[in-house]
Amino acid sequence: MKNVLSTQQLLERIWSLFSSNVFAVVLLVILAAVSLLGTVIPQREAPEVYLKLYGEVFSRFFGFLNLTNLYAAPFFYIILGLLGLSLFACSCNRLIKLLKEKDGLYHWGSFFSHLSVLVIYLGVIYGGVAGFSGYAQIEKGKDFLAPGGLFSVRLNDFNAKFDAQGRPLAYTSDLSVRENGREVLRKTISVNDPLSYKGLKFYQSSYGLTGWLEIRGPGGKIERSQISKDACCAYYTPTGQRFHVVEMFPDLHVLHGRPIENYEPNEPLAMIENIGWLVKGKPLKWGKYTLKLLGAAEYTGLQVKKDPGVWVVYLGFLLLTVGVGMMLYVKH
Repeated sequence: MKNVLSTQQLLERIWSLFSSNVFAVVLLVILAAVSLLGTVIPQREAPEVYLKLYGEVFSRFFGFLNLTNLYAAPFFYIILGLLGLSLFACSCNRLIKLLKEKDGLYHWGSFFSHLSVLVIYLGVIYGGVAGFSGYAQIEKGKDFLAPGGLFSVRLNDFNAKFDAQGRPLAYTSDLSVRENGREVLRKTISVNDPLSYKGLKFYQSSYGLTGWLEIRGPGGKIERSQISKDACCAYYTPTGQRFHVVEMFPDLHVLHGRPIENYEPNEPLAMIENIGWLVKGKPLKWGKYTLKLLGAAEYTGLQVKKDPGVWVVYLGFLLLTVGVGMMLYVKH
């Protein structure tokens, strides 16, 4: 009987801890601090990015602690799980109190408001576990195989509008969904107007140029690498020499102070770090190496998302609306 009582006391203390408002606030503070850390440290970038930003020691340290993919780290899900249990315990205590005291609709409004936070939380967790978010870069005229491999997305065309100073005003992508070798859907997307198909959403995220760099090294061996701004460096394999692309432009106008008017790469050029400008078709000698920009093409960057928990989140907001409405319009 003593062991049963001890177990009961332990469970009561655990329940008391999770139903404590103080415990919930502490978890929220920890979650906010971790989220702030995830904002300061770039997430899910290439290893070269962290090496350049933080050096070898800290880049390895951040990788070991999963700080470079923080929102998928086990400790982050542990914090979310504890917070969910705390919200559940607080809601149960509130419900038991309401059923015992038979309070009016006003107090039920308060309960629905608190319950909505739990429902929204569960929707976000479900979307994070069952869904995904990724990035795809597609060149003009090329296809991208969608996650799951059921269909592909083709970039038919890309358009960007610029102001008088050459600053981008808007950019759009003409996309086609291809399934079993034929086009089943076509749409021009913009930043806030995605393409949706079979539970996946494709958002306009970025754009740029990708090019092809030819490197002739000592001994005359030639290698070709695909390059883009701020992407992983091009390597010359025999010597390990790296060539980092700092900037790429679609034409020569920028060298003469003229703003970009059209993003079609007619005369593309690339800035190679510590070397200089490289113009399409014009070889550039640098030490033992000869570099040549063979050409360039437009690409569009797409944010690919699947979020099955979004309807649960909507339900949570509906409960929140009902709860707040009951508190505002129903008398004590």
